[in-house]
Amino acid sequence: MAKLASSILEMIRMMIIMMIFVTVLGNIEHQILKLWVPWDGLYYLFLFIGNVLWFAVLYRNRLQFSEWYRSKMKEKLSRKSTWTLVSLGTIFIAAPALNKMVAFVAGL
Repeated sequence: MAKLASSILEMIRMMIIMMIFVTVLGNIEHQILKLWVPWDGLYYLFLFIGNVLWFAVLYRNRLQFSEWYRSKMKEKLSRKSTWTLVSLGTIFIAAPALNKMVAFVAGL
């Protein structure tokens, strides 16, 4: 029963940290990007996906080792997985600016 309680507490901890991380980082990115890009509501989805991917890397490589739930199966992401997730997250976050650059080059 103690294992179940600690795993539930860990899930709550992870969700709270993720909500704070995604909200704060998303707002900062939104303030920076709206200076360059005419903002569309759909762009929030790109920021959300990118920030969740970044949080997944942060959690799996750092935060999971300071949790309440103890397990022998904890391991960091491989270098290739880390690089892939960080790159995909960066592409999603840069998507609004990339969209504007492609439209500018295409003459739209």
